[in-house]
Amino acid sequence: MGLAVNWVKIRNEYINGTISYRKLAEKHGIPWQTLRDRACKEKWAQDRRLQRDKIRVKTEQKTAEKIAENEADRAARIAAAADRIMDKLEQAIEELDKKIAKSSKKTRVIEYNDPNAMGKPTKEVIEERETFEDISVMIDRQGLQQISTALKNIRDITREDMGTESTEAAQKLDAVLSQLRGADNG
Repeated sequence: MGLAVNWVKIRNEYINGTISYRKLAEKHGIPWQTLRDRACKEKWAQDRRLQRDKIRVKTEQKTAEKIAENEADRAARIAAAADRIMDKLEQAIEELDKKIAKSSKKTRVIEYNDPNAMGKPTKEVIEERETFEDISVMIDRQGLQQISTALKNIRDITREDMGTESTEAAQKLDAVLSQLRGADNG
């Protein structure tokens, strides 16, 4: 054992790894008893446990942060989707009550008064008339029920993701559901 032993390197290898004293001694060409005595004196096994605990705690923290970040992203996507759906549903509810009917009528009048232009029109009159009117339509109750069910499902998902407290997205969903119930009773 003529070479100097780098005990700091060997200690770090033991503390940060899974190698045994015996394998470590073989690897570095040190008598097992010498390595074991030094490790016991310097409490390498205790240092290894502490290091593993630190690694476990940091791993748990980073894992929890990553999960929380993913859940926050998911909740934001659900809330954004719920907002887009509610906008479309509010528009659909307004359109349930009204339909615009358009009718168009065109009239063409041709007069043949020029004796020199036999068979050719001397005057052409075109009348165009367009009318728009609002007409009431019957509400599609089955479609309304499907919309209502979809909104309830989104509300439930939103509440599960955000906890039991009333979130802004859940409040908006409740407002739209109230509107739907009002339209259904009308």
